[in-house]
Amino acid sequence: MNKPADMPEDEEGATVAGRIEGGIDAIVIGDGVDGLAAATYLGKAGLHTILVGAGKEPGGRIAVREIAPGVEGVDGEHLVGLLDPEVIAELDLYRHGLEYAARRLDTTYFFDAYDALRFDGDLSQAANIALDDDEERDALEAFMAELLELSAFLRPAFRPAVYASGDTQKMLGKTLAGASSETASLIRRYLIASAGDVLSARFADGPLKTLLYSEVAFRSASAPNESLSFMPFLRRLSGEAAGLQGAVAYPAGGAIAVVTALRRAAQGAKVDVRASAPVKSILIEGDRVAGVMLEDGGQLRAPIVVAATDASSAFLKMIGPANIDIELQRVLTTQRPEIATARLHFVLKGVAQDETTRANMKRRLFYAPPVEDVTAAFLDARAGRVPEKLIVEAVFPGALDDKLLLDRRQLMSVMAHPVPFDATPDDARREAIKNAALASIEMFATGLSERVETVDLRLPGDEAAAVGANAGAYAAKPDILRQWAIAAATAASGGINGFYFCGPEAQIGSGMSCSAARSAARAALRAYRKGHV
Repeated sequence: MNKPADMPEDEEGATVAGRIEGGIDAIVIGDGVDGLAAATYLGKAGLHTILVGAGKEPGGRIAVREIAPGVEGVDGEHLVGLLDPEVIAELDLYRHGLEYAARRLDTTYFFDAYDALRFDGDLSQAANIALDDDEERDALEAFMAELLELSAFLRPAFRPAVYASGDTQKMLGKTLAGASSETASLIRRYLIASAGDVLSARFADGPLKTLLYSEVAFRSASAPNESLSFMPFLRRLSGEAAGLQGAVAYPAGGAIAVVTALRRAAQGAKVDVRASAPVKSILIEGDRVAGVMLEDGGQLRAPIVVAATDASSAFLKMIGPANIDIELQRVLTTQRPEIATARLHFVLKGVAQDETTRANMKRRLFYAPPVEDVTAAFLDARAGRVPEKLIVEAVFPGALDDKLLLDRRQLMSVMAHPVPFDATPDDARREAIKNAALASIEMFATGLSERVETVDLRLPGDEAAAVGANAGAYAAKPDILRQWAIAAATAASGGINGFYFCGPEAQIGSGMSCSAARSAARAALRAYRKGHV
């Protein structure tokens, strides 16, 4: 049979589409940070590893994009606080170019009813804050010291190391078994507690309680007055940036610099990175994985496949419901995201002229609405309405990193929360979110709207469309117990021998981590060395 005239050929004249390629030890699907990290672990161990991604460049949802003429912005994270330090060390990311333009960012909190509070450092540096009431400062210092110690103890439970048992209850039981009676009691209390109850027991109404209320609610799907809403804050504090627990940092070059360092590490590990190679299906033979089929009809054969995509794409689309158990199908199909975080870039006309303004632009800027407005915002977002007031975190990349300075303009990168989750928001919804975010920013930057040249908005649907994923994977994370349950169910990989999962659902907490990639790769290597795959 003659092949079609438009069918491409490789150098030897064989048909590229439809070609079967063997001699591969491992295939990683998805070239975001987790895919790059997982592939690098496998390559460093000597496995012939191929990383396939649907995009033109590695990075996944973290990508550089022109958001206005002559202005580039980075999609995805703008700050780092959860990047696994063991991944950094084991993959030697500092040697591959990772560095920070700003470590332990200072934060200025803005309010409706109170004067701004400036932290030289972050919340963990409570002793450095100047307050009129020394008792308030001492209370915050004692509170943060307790939380940092507790979150450090819980760090193993926040890592998706569930491949051995897949049992969340056993994992929690093991963690509690190693705790003192006082620590175990605190963990049990905070596990189910509402943030509102925890904070009301420690602080009177005022700016400290208001800022903590917003910090706890930021990027969470749980309102602070709901049970199970405090534990995600401990997850955030269990992370570290540049070796500093509980801190956030700005990578030199922005978050894309993390992708660049991981890409260099993958190249050093001799990983074969193939862009523009979307996967159609994961090949299953019997109860074990056999490789992948690409969209162009080609096959890559390997005894190990790691999926760093969203769970719906990996299990329901690439593997198919017939090959996974009913319980996992139920977990994947009953998720109903309601809350999302909006990511925005504001291109501003003009540059700051006075030194005070320039100095403040080197900080993390955080707007904390009144407690009652935060509660109302979650009610509105769940009902599909855009709240009037949003929690806002903003940074000026050009102020933190001279290499990102613009000429006669400024770029402000913003996260605004909570907004309604909508997989396909229409123009009216998008405009409403932009206006709400800008109104909240005006609370600490009066008159800023007059300087706005361009507003670039990214919602979960935009991020998902860019990488061919399910938008629900990029919604706000549910309560911590559901996160543990979903991570355990997906990381167990449907019981398919040789298949491992490290997509967004396998991660506990919001932000860039790579912990799931590390766990998946280590599990694959253990099985490979024992001859189980």
